[in-house]
Amino acid sequence: MTGFVTKKIAPSRTRTLGSILRAARTKSNYSLEDAEAKTRIRIKHLEALESGDYQSLPADAYNIGFVRCYAEFLKLNPEKIIRMYREERSQQRFTPSSREVNLAPVRTSDWSFLITPKVIGIASALLLFGGVVAYIAAQLNQFTQPPTIVLTSHTEEFTSEADTVQIQGATTEGSIVTMNNEPIVVTPAGQFSQQVQLSPGINEVVIAAKSRAGKQSQKSVKILFNPNLAQAAGGL
Repeated sequence: MTGFVTKKIAPSRTRTLGSILRAARTKSNYSLEDAEAKTRIRIKHLEALESGDYQSLPADAYNIGFVRCYAEFLKLNPEKIIRMYREERSQQRFTPSSREVNLAPVRTSDWSFLITPKVIGIASALLLFGGVVAYIAAQLNQFTQPPTIVLTSHTEEFTSEADTVQIQGATTEGSIVTMNNEPIVVTPAGQFSQQVQLSPGINEVVIAAKSRAGKQSQKSVKILFNPNLAQAAGGL
């Protein structure tokens, strides 16, 4: 007598909401396009419900409406389907996702794989480019700004016992300098020096500097020439 070998059948896994929805739609011979036309729910949302990809769905306020409408369309119990959706959605929220960012600290030894000749070359190129941009910006700023005028021999107001004084100063490189509308010599470094003849009383010397961009600035120097001071000093 031949014996029969019985095989124990493993219990089926709990059906998911997505499989229930997909099975009901297939049984009713509806395509996703048919379901979209009848429910007014976009295909991508229907696919997300049937695949359990709840991360691709909008906010829950909309999703509950989607689930209810789809369940009614498929002749399923809406309240039961909504309860299953909430349970599965809750499980997904508290289950670590493979797409989560790894926040584990990087060990020092791992940096050896990151610092490569290519990385160093890119960093060097960026530094060089940044330096060139900064230099151009500085030159452009200098070109568009009025030239500076700095007195190195006297203050802007002083008294002289002599009838001539030597006024010295510096300005921005490349500028043209005049004293009382008369051009004076300026070195390539922007240094200038000019002797000025004084008359008794207050003498005003206007120093003007004009850049290559046409920007201009000026400084006024007032000098009190008192011959009596020189005579009094000589009589002592």
